[in-house]
Amino acid sequence: MSSILGLLGVSGVLGLTGCKAEPPADGITVLLEAPPDSLDDRFALTANGQRLAALITPGLLAFDDTSQPVPVLAESFRDVSPTVMEFTLRPGLTFHDGTALTAEDVKATYDGMRDARVRSPRVERYAALERVEVVDARTVRFHLKHPYAPLVAELSAGILPAERAGPEGVTAQGEHPVGAGPFRFESQPDEEHLTLVPFPGWYAGAPALPRLRFRVVRDETTRVLELLKGRADLAVNVLSPAVLPVLRREPHLRVLSRPGTGFTYVGLNLREGPLADARVRKALCHLVDVKPVVEHKLHGLARPAGGMLPRAHWAWIPLPECQYAPDEAARLLDAAGYPDPDGPGGEPRLTLSLKTSTDRLRRSVGLVLKEQFSRGGVRVEVRSLEFGTFFEDVRRGRFEMFTLKFASVMEPDLLRGAFHSANVPGPENHWGGFNRGALRDTVLDALLEEAARLPREERRRRYGEAQAWLSELTPVLPLWHEDSVAVVSTRLEGFEPSAHGLLTPLARARLAPESAP
Repeated sequence: MSSILGLLGVSGVLGLTGCKAEPPADGITVLLEAPPDSLDDRFALTANGQRLAALITPGLLAFDDTSQPVPVLAESFRDVSPTVMEFTLRPGLTFHDGTALTAEDVKATYDGMRDARVRSPRVERYAALERVEVVDARTVRFHLKHPYAPLVAELSAGILPAERAGPEGVTAQGEHPVGAGPFRFESQPDEEHLTLVPFPGWYAGAPALPRLRFRVVRDETTRVLELLKGRADLAVNVLSPAVLPVLRREPHLRVLSRPGTGFTYVGLNLREGPLADARVRKALCHLVDVKPVVEHKLHGLARPAGGMLPRAHWAWIPLPECQYAPDEAARLLDAAGYPDPDGPGGEPRLTLSLKTSTDRLRRSVGLVLKEQFSRGGVRVEVRSLEFGTFFEDVRRGRFEMFTLKFASVMEPDLLRGAFHSANVPGPENHWGGFNRGALRDTVLDALLEEAARLPREERRRRYGEAQAWLSELTPVLPLWHEDSVAVVSTRLEGFEPSAHGLLTPLARARLAPESAP
């Protein structure tokens, strides 16, 4: 205990050793680093919002650890033609309120998602969907305007009761969400506390955990202490790698990990200023030395990234990582009109700002990047903001650079979401677009649009071309793909971390016998 307290810079609490608090007997406590932006899957943009929504309102399908689609509320699905997909629901599905879940609810959900009055930031993702047809109570067909393979990823959206799917149901769903997931909503007294209880009607059988208590603990030191004191049972991807070796030695905790699909990067604002010049962006790329950060800050729990897609992904191609090459960076900055005014160690070539959240690891990475950029004559001011403020600034384009992470990368069409000109955040998409740096490139747009219409093998080739072109454009600085890491108390059995960092494995977990009420 004392070693971890020293590591975290905590003093005056050594008396905690051997004095673990008695945890609640009727469930487990899960720690979150930030509150969910919404429990309604139509509006959730943050990882926590999407992960919690999946427990309450799952979709027709989900994606396994290899990013392959698997049925959830659907029993099966098939392509009827290049423009028609058919889903058959599992028999006997019900919502948390006891009403039957039928194909009419599926149709209402997707009709509502596309209703401008609902104002879902996901609406643009369904532009290729022409109509939804109810064949019978358990069969629904999606008719597309043209072949569009990525639609399967968007059919993971949470299914709602028909009366809540339209604009008149938005308020009720936001205040007390109802779905057909393994856990149902019990209470949310404030943004920092949420309680879910098992749903007996879950198609796979009622979860064994009697209650899930989610607590938002923004400070990492406090999160670690809550785990050490036995007041929390699970923390997924919310702890710095530096503390994990010590946590592994705690007898009542386990640290579980697996290669993850999350993508950490430096976002760049291409709208104006120095970063609008690709030469400056590539120069910054050549000033980043990722491998020492992976080794020392992440303790090897990550893989350097050449682009958004992880190595195990079916559409991945080998790309050069941001190779550290200060001489090439100097040449590019000179060519872009930012010469060194007075030699190494003097005045900077240019000055930029970098925004991060207050998370200990993210801020630490920001400071490392600041030091690396300074070696090339680029002065960087690091600003750490509370996550909600930080994320809103990123959405609204109020930044020059930022560090952020895509929690998981499954469907390669995410490249289109992140870099297509049509997905720049703005009022027209309720600031929900993922192209936050405002890249606009007609060649890339055409490649990504074509890839979305092709069969899988041909998609692979087009996505390869798109990734190579993105490497030239350098709209972001790729950093790494982090492992998915869960710290689990011995009270919780049967939980295995998801490569995507999902919380759905809680539906298969249980309390240890000595902890069960």
